[in-house]
Amino acid sequence: MYRRWPFKYGLAAVIVAVAIIGMSVFANLTSTTSVVPTVPTEPAVPTVEKATFAILLTDPPTVPAGTTQLNMTYHDIMLHVIYPNGTDEWLPVGAEGTVNLFSLINMTQTIASITIPINSTVDKVQFTIANVTAVVNEKTYNVTSLSDTFVVNVVNGAVNKTLSGVLIDFNPTLVQIQASDENDATVYYYVLVPSANAIIVENLTSAHVRVGTIIAIGENNRVRLIRVKEDFSKNLTIVSATLTVNGNNTGLSVTIKNEGEVAFRIFGLTLHGEFNTTQTWDVTPFGQGWHKEHRVRIHPETIPFKLNGTTLVPLYGTFWKPSEFGKPFSSLTINPGESATLNFSDVIALYTGWRQNQNPLFTITPIVDGNYTLRLMGEGFQTFTVKATLP
Repeated sequence: MYRRWPFKYGLAAVIVAVAIIGMSVFANLTSTTSVVPTVPTEPAVPTVEKATFAILLTDPPTVPAGTTQLNMTYHDIMLHVIYPNGTDEWLPVGAEGTVNLFSLINMTQTIASITIPINSTVDKVQFTIANVTAVVNEKTYNVTSLSDTFVVNVVNGAVNKTLSGVLIDFNPTLVQIQASDENDATVYYYVLVPSANAIIVENLTSAHVRVGTIIAIGENNRVRLIRVKEDFSKNLTIVSATLTVNGNNTGLSVTIKNEGEVAFRIFGLTLHGEFNTTQTWDVTPFGQGWHKEHRVRIHPETIPFKLNGTTLVPLYGTFWKPSEFGKPFSSLTINPGESATLNFSDVIALYTGWRQNQNPLFTITPIVDGNYTLRLMGEGFQTFTVKATLP
């Protein structure tokens, strides 16, 4: 009876051992089939810190008495950005709107905002003027600008702070031209003669980022803008100028030179002083022959010129050339060390309209031996005094 126990216990031990080995093999098989191969990962790309960058506009305009608004509609704002890796591009900001420039005396207004990589450089700003109107003595006038598109150099354009911006000093002159229409009534024409430069500003607050915000410019930035304007005026100079009068014909020649280290753009110039003005009417009374009637009523104080290459064109055309009215505006770029001579030789005339048998026309000439001031308009401005002489 007792002899059977050893066999019984031995068999049980064998069964347990087999079970343990089987479980071990199964566990190993399960573990082996469930292993997922490790995939090598690429090194993490470092995050580029971004800067919030605001575009601000300030505008201490020179305007005629009675001006209460000077409204400019702008679009197509672009920044020329040089990135930390050395690449560069014109970066569209995608902003547009209308601003009352007359409200920005000693103030800034945010017209756009964008983000760019920190340690980039913004060295140019471009924007386009779509429309300008002025309110003078409670009446609204359309205004013609000497240039529609502006590309402005930015001084010291490094973007080193996470909140910074560019401050554009537009600083235009609104020129008022008085004339008479075909009914002999007094009319006014207005021309916007721009001068523009820009600086990087860093002492901004979160309020500056909101488009439409108007904030005082700050004394430090005001001084910096004055200094930049003075530096530009020193670098781009009027070397010489002549002004001649031959009958109704006016000759004007202006030589300019860039003595600085950056390129400058010129939008046009104005000639200031006292002028002779004659209005001529061709009249055909009933039953009579042709005769001319001459009247001298209005003496303008400023003649604006736009540019067509290096040719100066009075804004309202020249004698017998009404097609000049529709010519596109342009700017002239003067590179470091370069000179250019701007010329005009023709009759300065202001066409005011037409009516049957009458051709109203203002003929404008400088006064011989009179002194005149030239004001060159573009990035910064330069003035020069010239005397009108006979040829």
